[in-house]
Amino acid sequence: MTRKIVWLVVSCLMVAALVLASCAPAVVEEEEVVEEEVAPVVKEPQHGGTLILLRALDPMTFDPADINWQHNDIACYYAETLLTGDLQKGPRGTNEYTFHSQAFIPDRVAKGLLAESWEVTPETLTFKVRQGIYWQDKPGVMSAREFTADDLVYHFTRQLEAPKEYLLKPFVDHFSAPDKYTFVVHMKEYNANWGYRIAWGYFITVASTPEFVEAGPADWKNVVGTGPWMLTDYVPASSLTYQRNPNYWGTTVIDGKEYKLPFADKLVTPIMPDESTQLAALRTRKVDIDRGNQWKYKDSLEETNPELQRWRWVGPASESLALRMDKPPLDDRKVRLALSMAIDRKAITEAIHGGSSVILQFPYSSFWGREHYTPIEELPESTREQFEYNPEKAKQLLAEAGYPDGFKTEIIFYSTGTLATDEASMIAGFWQKIGVECELKPYEYASYYSVMLTQQHEQCYLLSTDVGNPLAIMRKIGETGQRWNPAMHSDPWFDETLTKAQLEADPAVRAPMLKELNIRLLDSVAYIQIPTAFNYAYAQPWVKNWYGEQFVGAVIFGPIAARIWIDQDMREEMTGKR
Repeated sequence: MTRKIVWLVVSCLMVAALVLASCAPAVVEEEEVVEEEVAPVVKEPQHGGTLILLRALDPMTFDPADINWQHNDIACYYAETLLTGDLQKGPRGTNEYTFHSQAFIPDRVAKGLLAESWEVTPETLTFKVRQGIYWQDKPGVMSAREFTADDLVYHFTRQLEAPKEYLLKPFVDHFSAPDKYTFVVHMKEYNANWGYRIAWGYFITVASTPEFVEAGPADWKNVVGTGPWMLTDYVPASSLTYQRNPNYWGTTVIDGKEYKLPFADKLVTPIMPDESTQLAALRTRKVDIDRGNQWKYKDSLEETNPELQRWRWVGPASESLALRMDKPPLDDRKVRLALSMAIDRKAITEAIHGGSSVILQFPYSSFWGREHYTPIEELPESTREQFEYNPEKAKQLLAEAGYPDGFKTEIIFYSTGTLATDEASMIAGFWQKIGVECELKPYEYASYYSVMLTQQHEQCYLLSTDVGNPLAIMRKIGETGQRWNPAMHSDPWFDETLTKAQLEADPAVRAPMLKELNIRLLDSVAYIQIPTAFNYAYAQPWVKNWYGEQFVGAVIFGPIAARIWIDQDMREEMTGKR
């Protein structure tokens, strides 16, 4: 098969964009890619060996009922979801979708995983459970047994009843299993985003059984699943280790031949929050894959490690500055507009992103197309002006709002790595020119996340979040009272229209509603959009059968990793180790 290295793509799940020369970005359709041909794989795929995937964050929980976005990222190797993305419709196959979006699996590329088929009505979602799937044998916790619809009822009922749960509760009434292989979701009301909420979205990897809960769901040693590997070791702040599940049901077809999954006997994810440590591990061949590397290291990596495989893609997490609208002085739109117009986005693009970034990629992404996305030049004039760099107009707006001498503010940001630090520092410098003194407050991730959830920030919060999908991002950052709404945006018209969109089954009717919601949220200047940079993904030359795909569900890489095989002879030749 011919390897395709994607050089220009736009994100999420997850996706392509043109480098912007001005504040008015051009839109590139997702299918439009530039390809570089590489010699085809000629060796027979082989089982065995160890796959080493770099990760930046230490696990925050091993219990899906803790309702933490990060759970999928850990559990996707040992547990599975109802549906997934069909990788054969990506760059390894028909190239219909890039699978770069962190939390968006369009209906056209969805396929069954735990479920082999599904049916949707206004009242119910009915999933036919795939037969022949077994829970892993976990000594001291549970013996291997067949996976059935009753397991889904137990898992999702536990999720529904979790204190922090917020995706299922608004639309699910209860679950049932009319027979051994039929799982039914009984809805209070139809929700157009049901796939994201229950089939392939956040914290819904099916990993709860009565045995797991009785053993203690907080302990990593008790985790269970049906996935390609089994979690066998965890060293806090160091690594997670997974061993091949010998009874895994999944297979894949390569060049017409069927292979059992996973290929690798062991999967290790060393935890490296420090950017320089990550880079050194990649350079010295201590990790096989680094899925998200900054542009600024591209040239030096080409010089020191020209053998690396590389893919360029727009990062799934877009940056925005949430302005807390429920407290003065940010409760005045003129003040928020002034802060936005004081920022030189072109300067950020050049200084931080090497001239390679996308100006408007949040809350809606250009890869979703004009059906949802509105480019800057087509926005209403009153909405469009926030993207102009005009410090004199910014000073005027502050004076009109009653702050002719400016005011003091703060920016809360995630301190690991240099990107957020550099962005926050530049923004503070721009604001100083209009009389706004800004204190920078860096936090490690757990504290940074907690500040948002508990609403402890006084004014500005540098938000890095996945754009998800058109419905999810509107709810997430725009709906009144949502936990990922650090701007405290609240608009009765917005909430009412969003509710109508979620109940609308017809995409042709729903899309214009969502497009209008996006413009309305942009016009509020609740969030200042910051340029979104291109990322680079790297793999060592012995990594085979990976085509740069990033996600087949919400932060889910497991099914992709299961299909990767290691050329152990090449690794030994280049490193001395198999």
